[in-house]
Amino acid sequence: MSYYTSLRDYIKTLESREKLFRIQREVCRETELEPLVRWQFRGLPESERRAFLFEKVASVTGRQYNMSVLSGACASSRAIYALGMGCREEEIFDRWINAQKHPIDPVVVPMGPVQEIDIDSHHDDAVDSIPVPLANPGFDSSLRLTAALWVTADPETGQRNVGIYSGYIRKGGRISVGLGAGKDSRIHLDKAREKGAPLKAAVVIGPTPNLIYAAASTFPYGVDEYAVAGAIAGKPLELVRCRTADLYVPAQAEMILEGEVSLDEMDHNWPFGEFSGYMAGRGKYPRFIVKHITQRKNPILLDLVAAHPPCEGSKLKQISTEAIFYHGLKENIGMSGVKQVAIHEESGGWGFFVIQLKARQPAHAWQALNSAASLTPGLGKIFIVVDEDIDPHDLDAVMWALVFRVQPHRDIQTVTGRRPMMDPSAVSPAQPGWHHHYPEPHGSSALLINALRKWNYPPVALPAKEYMERARQLWQELELPPLKPKSPWHGYELGHWPEELRNAAAAVAAWREPEEGGKKES
Repeated sequence: MSYYTSLRDYIKTLESREKLFRIQREVCRETELEPLVRWQFRGLPESERRAFLFEKVASVTGRQYNMSVLSGACASSRAIYALGMGCREEEIFDRWINAQKHPIDPVVVPMGPVQEIDIDSHHDDAVDSIPVPLANPGFDSSLRLTAALWVTADPETGQRNVGIYSGYIRKGGRISVGLGAGKDSRIHLDKAREKGAPLKAAVVIGPTPNLIYAAASTFPYGVDEYAVAGAIAGKPLELVRCRTADLYVPAQAEMILEGEVSLDEMDHNWPFGEFSGYMAGRGKYPRFIVKHITQRKNPILLDLVAAHPPCEGSKLKQISTEAIFYHGLKENIGMSGVKQVAIHEESGGWGFFVIQLKARQPAHAWQALNSAASLTPGLGKIFIVVDEDIDPHDLDAVMWALVFRVQPHRDIQTVTGRRPMMDPSAVSPAQPGWHHHYPEPHGSSALLINALRKWNYPPVALPAKEYMERARQLWQELELPPLKPKSPWHGYELGHWPEELRNAAAAVAAWREPEEGGKKES
């Protein structure tokens, strides 16, 4: 199928596939909206999660908003993520690999729906008219844009970056932007400081999902997220030039906030929920001053459900980072034997990596582990290498390998010099600015675990494949509940199984007496 022309086009698909709850009663943005969406992550299986379209949004002050809010529409489940990619679930990984190998450059068009209406940012309360939800009422102290794309350009080279950074709404048309150390737009800001000129920026609200997926990913510096998003869609992205700056934004988006990031003005922000599942501390962030707004008629605010995993944020990071790390290991580093990379959502989609490897020599596992840890010094806290017979996506299978294929004194190493990534185990939250702190002298650390079999093992103790297949057919004939097989679902040999025992097992299955004597098991 052809990719979606706009967020509105995508909403139609979500509804036609029964992946949308349309909420027509009035909902309070501060106290009701996010808690309602959160319940599906805490009380429904992933297969039953949907997006929520809130058509009537109000404030605790009684204010009625003219914008609807779409939440949970990009990554509430793998099925929804696949709809956002425009493919089947089993095609997501291949589409991500292709998008990295074959990006499609965007095209510039003279006009687009996102510029239907022009608004002076000083008119009334332009920014305050956006119904930004409160993510964690009772704990969050900031209203936060979670699905806004921040577009900036390198002041020296003109190379653009499109990233998803938190935008904390302040009074007076100001937004504090979470440009932490290491982020591409932070590099642009640092270069702008050296030149002494404010950094021009544009905030994109309500793009199509392919842009969310590309902007939320961690690519090497200089990769054009617009081109990756175009490859996901299979066609060039259409861009229009901003009204007040030489920046280009999606023509079909819902709203654009144009402005500049101040070089020296910083805002103190209150705590908010982070991807670790804990509240982040207070911090200082650069100030973005809105100069101009363009939008569609009756725009839609796209909101991402972030913080405690599982959530949209963890699913976004999990799926894209699996493909990016696989591509990095295979293509950029040239690591052979890598079959799959799994990053578990329970770790916020960034902390727990499992690499399925066909080892070719004794040092292969450690080469893969160290290469993975070096790709991004902040991503990843636990890296595990497993054999081909272990499903890296199945935590039960991974735990089985950890217990029975690992000796801690031999197979576990730690590496230091890493960024803590808002991990409260690295720095005490009582320390000011703890979530940005680099613990001296060695930073934080990561665990490398070689969970490969070091020699031949006896067979896996499950019925052999032929018997399990026969039993599955019987299961279906009995109309028992649908099965979702997990690996391993049958027994198999792992190198250490003498012929005498193989013959004895076959004899018993045929109701014959096993032959005594013969070569004994060594």
